[in-house]
Amino acid sequence: MSPDPRKLGLFLVGARGAIATTVLHGLEALRSGVSPIGMVTAIPDFDAVPFAPTTSFRVRGWDIAGDCHQTASELVRTGVLSSDMADLCANLRDRLEMSIAPGIAEAKDSDIVPPEVRDRLAMTHSQRVSVLREDIRAWMAEEPFAEAVVVYLATAERTSDVPEEWQNPEADPFELLEQSPGDLSPSILYGLAAVAEGLPFVNFTPAPGPQVTALAEYAKRQGVPVLGNDGKTGETLLKTVLAPMFRDRGLNVMAWEGYNMLGNRDGAALADPERREGKLKNKDNVLGSILGPGQRHTGVSIDFVPSLHDWKTAWDFIHFEGFLGTQMSLQFTWQGCDSALAAPLVLDLARIALLAKSRGEGGPLGAASPFFKAPLGTRVHDFHRQMDTFRRWVSDSERHPQG
Repeated sequence: MSPDPRKLGLFLVGARGAIATTVLHGLEALRSGVSPIGMVTAIPDFDAVPFAPTTSFRVRGWDIAGDCHQTASELVRTGVLSSDMADLCANLRDRLEMSIAPGIAEAKDSDIVPPEVRDRLAMTHSQRVSVLREDIRAWMAEEPFAEAVVVYLATAERTSDVPEEWQNPEADPFELLEQSPGDLSPSILYGLAAVAEGLPFVNFTPAPGPQVTALAEYAKRQGVPVLGNDGKTGETLLKTVLAPMFRDRGLNVMAWEGYNMLGNRDGAALADPERREGKLKNKDNVLGSILGPGQRHTGVSIDFVPSLHDWKTAWDFIHFEGFLGTQMSLQFTWQGCDSALAAPLVLDLARIALLAKSRGEGGPLGAASPFFKAPLGTRVHDFHRQMDTFRRWVSDSERHPQG
């Protein structure tokens, strides 16, 4: 059967999670005419851009536990989804559940995952990549899909060292698999499987993924875009907007302290210091990049508050110095729904990734920097400058003809 040009695959790692479930229901809401609030690619500035229509996306994916019906119920109970929308999408969730493949868990979680996931943990890294590729091929043939993109939405991984040989731009990542330790990041395995199958890969988490040189260069050689890392949805987004104001007005930031509370499964995972390290590093690094060198105190912390569920709160205190050494301060509180902020960006990034592929671009896509805390292909963290770069990339149809 020939691929249906009207059907595009959205293959989500963590398909039963809160963000993925919000994406699933959001796509159905968009099909019914709900306004795409929060989607960058849907603002009027980009009306003439040939982004893939959201109505074409169909969700498939992997997970290591959970149930998407239960996730939807939790999102209804906490005010993220309406009960009418959850009821309307019950059959859609049934179809998704039947198609979800066992995910690749971290080695330390072998005792708490179901047997089908444990079976994949017993495989070698090469075998795991092979079964992930088989999953992708099965989904591509099932509809069949004209194109697809893989988005990594897994729970924050434990921080582990990536072997030095993975930073060699000329290395063959498939050969490196054979000699890599058992705690190699699953994000690398998913990224390698996606790129090998010709699918763009988006890393929405702090995991290394396409930040690893061997994977990024392999994607470039294959002509497949990779986007990441670590979606920027809340406190860090505000930092990248506010910090340039202090810089450009010549005000001296002496201290910037941020405190975050989160109550969903990501919040629970980030209570583990091994999982929290990468997230904190990405959240704190943006200030030095924007404000430049100087003597200042910066800090950021995250606490798990179960009663908040999918809602997160950030409080930031900025101590700064003005003319004649006058000391002043700014404080802000950000309260938002984690999944409702992230889900539209997942759709944006899928559309951006597919546009980049249609233009023949491969490797890290620096133009996607406004969406990430640790963007690939650029050291710029100033949100407005990132958006200028993104707008130029979007409009550059002559240099990037449609393939």
